[in-house]
Amino acid sequence: MRLTRLFLLTTGLLLSLVTALLLRSVWVDWHTVSTAETGLAAMQRAYLAMQVAEKASAERGPANQVLSDGEPADPAKRTRLAQFRHATDAAFEAADAALAQAPAGAAAIGLVELRQARQELARARAELDRVAALPHALRSAPGARVTRSPVDAMFAVIDTLFGGVTTLSAEAEAIYPELALSLVGARHAAELREYAGRLGSEFNTPLATQAPLTRGEQHAIQRLEGRIEQLRRLISLQARRADAPLRRAVERMEARYFGENLPFVHELTARGQAGQAYGVDAAAFVARYVPPMGSIVELRDTLFEAGRQAASARVAATRERLIVNLALGLAVLGIELGVFLLIRHRVLKPLLSSTRTMTAIMQGRVPPPDQTLPTDRDDEIGAMQRAVAALRDATLRSRALEAEREQLIEQLRVASDTDFLTGLPNRRAFTERADGLLAQARRHGWPVALLVFDLDHFKRINDLHGHQVGDRVLRTAAAIARDEVRAGELLARHGGEEFVVLAPDCGPDQALQLAERLRAALADAPVATADGQELRISASFGLACTPARGLPDLDRLFHAADQALYAAKSRGRNRVVLAGAPVMTAQDAG
Repeated sequence: MRLTRLFLLTTGLLLSLVTALLLRSVWVDWHTVSTAETGLAAMQRAYLAMQVAEKASAERGPANQVLSDGEPADPAKRTRLAQFRHATDAAFEAADAALAQAPAGAAAIGLVELRQARQELARARAELDRVAALPHALRSAPGARVTRSPVDAMFAVIDTLFGGVTTLSAEAEAIYPELALSLVGARHAAELREYAGRLGSEFNTPLATQAPLTRGEQHAIQRLEGRIEQLRRLISLQARRADAPLRRAVERMEARYFGENLPFVHELTARGQAGQAYGVDAAAFVARYVPPMGSIVELRDTLFEAGRQAASARVAATRERLIVNLALGLAVLGIELGVFLLIRHRVLKPLLSSTRTMTAIMQGRVPPPDQTLPTDRDDEIGAMQRAVAALRDATLRSRALEAEREQLIEQLRVASDTDFLTGLPNRRAFTERADGLLAQARRHGWPVALLVFDLDHFKRINDLHGHQVGDRVLRTAAAIARDEVRAGELLARHGGEEFVVLAPDCGPDQALQLAERLRAALADAPVATADGQELRISASFGLACTPARGLPDLDRLFHAADQALYAAKSRGRNRVVLAGAPVMTAQDAG
């Protein structure tokens, strides 16, 4: 290798390495700063959504006081509710403005969920105002539950908001994973605040009516206490590795909410279960229960602030390192470039200029400048690049054809497993999936229920009203059944007007409840005919259940359910028959 070429190669390599190291260092530091700043902005948006959820949740306190207000109404309670509503609206406005200005992506999804929650809140407030306007005797009568509907509507608002919180938190964690621990902890604290509020709301109606707790309310209280304890443990695990401010925030929460509020709730629960006097009314309960929940909000803010400060400190340190590295790198690069230019100008430039001129003359051409893919060259490199280009084009065409083939295979597979009319799995797909569910039930020792139902007089519907109405009836029945079955249960159209549901981990009582709900839902869902009339539909149900051990195969289980279905049809239709049990009719269910 000639000396000039060797010098150019080594000098170029050295300059390239120095430049690459400098660019990589600068890029890494800049990327860290940019990512942290973007993550902090996303974290702030998630925090604003948490604040909206907090304000909307806090609004339930004065709302419950208004719902339990006597006659004449207390204007102070109305004023307090208006103040809380104003605070909630302000939080919505702040979050909406921040999300609207954010880049497209998760922020746009969060904005949609935020605005949906605001619409739900407006409807919940209207329902609350309507119920609050009812006579006090109607709202406070023993056993009255009219005040429950607006509270449940406000619960739904928080569920929607937490969907947005999860979306925005996931965005911040994806952008800057170091924020994940703080965000998860803040989200846990926000959820804990919400479930604590819901636990308190469960006592609104019983305290307003001074009625014992219903079974549903007792179950709800147990479920909420379980979720609260689960979140408490998650937060406590995180606090073990936390700094002093966060540990103090956890200790305040333990002392105030778990040390003061929960024993008070347990006492009221015991009285409500025993039918004893509560000793407090709704207003006094709110005054005692709500303030300690502020310690949960303080914990959430502490978690958020800890994450923000850690990220901000890292941004500051990275910026300082970026400036130092950039200055040192530029100095080294400047020295190297100066030396190279000096030698090139004094030694290499004349030699290289002469060499290029002679080479161009000998080849009879001048290579085109700045050509990234010179496929028109007539040397070996050009031939190789043309071959590479041809191979590249052929590969792209092959991948496109392969993708189209895979897509077609997937479409055919879905079509073969799906009933085209109802969108449910067909009989073949049901049989394949059912074997897996039965195997799972055998492993876990679950009871299994198989429900077969057949639309009554379906042939008469087709004959009298036409197949279009018949198809509409099938689609309606499929949609109703899809809404009624639980996740994990297998629903399919078995053929004609017959449908089948395989429910693992489902005992006879649960299966009968499912069948009766489905039977009632079908009976309550009229189908419009071509002449505008309403066609009432019904179905007969055959139900076979098997205990946790000794599960039969699918054919034997289906045979038992089919026999029960025939029994239901022979006994008058529109009823549920459990294999080996008495008949349940529509009149029995009512």
